[in-house]
Amino acid sequence: MNARSIRLFTGSLNLQAGTYGVEVLHVLLSRIFSLRLVVVAFALAVVLAADAMPWLGQSDRLLLELMPPVAAERAPVQPVWSEAVTAVAVLAGSGFLVAVVPMLGPALALLLTLVLAVGLVVTQVALLWYWQTWLPLGPSLVFLVLGFGLMLFWMPPQRDLRRLRANVQRARVQLGELLLHQGRPDEALAALAECPSNDASLALQYDIAIQQERRRQYDRAQQTLAAIQARRKQYRDVPARMQALANLTSAAAGAVAAGHDGARTLVLPELALSQPVLGRYEIERELGRGAMGVVYLGRDPKIARTVAIKTLSYAQYEPAELQELKARFFREAKAAGRLNHPAIVTVYDVGEEADLAFIAMDYAPGRALSHHGKPDTLLPLAVVLKLMATVAEALEYAHNQKIVHRDIKPGNLIYDARSGQLKITDFGIAKITDDSRTRTGSVMGSPLYMSPEQLRGQKVTGATDIYSLGVTLYKLVSGETPHTGDTLAGLTYQILYKRPRSVKTFNPDLPPGVVRLINKAIQQEPGKRFASAGAMAEALRRAGARIADAPVVRS
Repeated sequence: MNARSIRLFTGSLNLQAGTYGVEVLHVLLSRIFSLRLVVVAFALAVVLAADAMPWLGQSDRLLLELMPPVAAERAPVQPVWSEAVTAVAVLAGSGFLVAVVPMLGPALALLLTLVLAVGLVVTQVALLWYWQTWLPLGPSLVFLVLGFGLMLFWMPPQRDLRRLRANVQRARVQLGELLLHQGRPDEALAALAECPSNDASLALQYDIAIQQERRRQYDRAQQTLAAIQARRKQYRDVPARMQALANLTSAAAGAVAAGHDGARTLVLPELALSQPVLGRYEIERELGRGAMGVVYLGRDPKIARTVAIKTLSYAQYEPAELQELKARFFREAKAAGRLNHPAIVTVYDVGEEADLAFIAMDYAPGRALSHHGKPDTLLPLAVVLKLMATVAEALEYAHNQKIVHRDIKPGNLIYDARSGQLKITDFGIAKITDDSRTRTGSVMGSPLYMSPEQLRGQKVTGATDIYSLGVTLYKLVSGETPHTGDTLAGLTYQILYKRPRSVKTFNPDLPPGVVRLINKAIQQEPGKRFASAGAMAEALRRAGARIADAPVVRS
């Protein structure tokens, strides 16, 4: 159901509710209270002024005429407490009429009234026959019959009122279900505000609390569960969930007070609560953390697809810089969404919630190549050259789409050793090169792998990715980087003005062709590097072919 249908449904519900209100007011003023009050007033009049209404005793006189004295030697006796019994019988009859009859159907109400009337007559006859005791129950009998006649005028509108009230309540529950299905739990709760505590409304409130849990709106979930508990204390597992939420809130507050990173606790509670979601994606576990946020393993329940979900948590940034960071984050989705290459992670979806933004992308199994960037964990040279050629070919495709990655490094290259597949991920600071704006003085990306022109804040081109890929190749064949520095300023100076350290210093057995390839890729001047990523890919393929039958043996 779309938003327009929801509005029409809501308008219809409001109209129905308005009609219901007018009907209630009309019935209250014209029939409900007036008839009930008439019945009660009639009962009081019978109790207090029965002598002024001799016609009330007509049934008593008729009964005495039909029953001659049962014993000629002894006339019937009227006890002194007979008037009190009559008053009690009248008041009890009025209670029956105004309290019990409204809850019954017309047929059942008539049947019970007849039973009571016959009971009064039988009681009167029995007392007279067996104990020669006379109780004037005629006023009670007449009151019961006349009072029931008055209530017959009350019952149809009351029945219509109950039916209308039930329809409105049912419509409110249906509206709440629709709003909840559309992801609007607060409006769903508002729709239930006037509903009584029945099974349908409580079940919907419970479902709303579950959705609030899954969206990590733990405070609101606690409020909704508390409202359920106020209506029904032991409803389902509400007490256990409230305790779990209280524990989670306390743990998160303690982490914040201690200065710890509470992002994981807030998104993935380590308690028996509902599985959290981002948009329509169910979160399963954390995959890793990057400069902008946490990456989670998720699942799209609609098509049973496993995805990686990268998040940008708003809480860790100042409001002044948040808008720029959000723009960069969604630019990642726009840029990567234009790419369709087997070596580039596919972006499926992008979304935003109250406290974070997220991008759902293809889940690439395996490990980042940064795990193979140490001297004792290096991959075979032939494998490294093949992987770098794959990256260069994917970058050539992206550059043809006018997209520069700007952050090529081992940590953004996911390698699955079992299948041999490699994926480039994290276009988080990708730059659309047809945008001519220059971010002078802005430093984005990983400084160890950044090109000199990138550090200067100049406009970047595909040559920037070629430089970063050359540094990545340097790292994967030696375990070191061309430049190093104790501070960012020192590292920047080294990259801008110093010659890189020779890769053979760290891997003397490296073939000369590979050394020349690396040196060409990491030239300070963009024009001295490979003319394109495609040209670098061809050079990598040729180098790999030359050593395929003669792998490098490291001492």
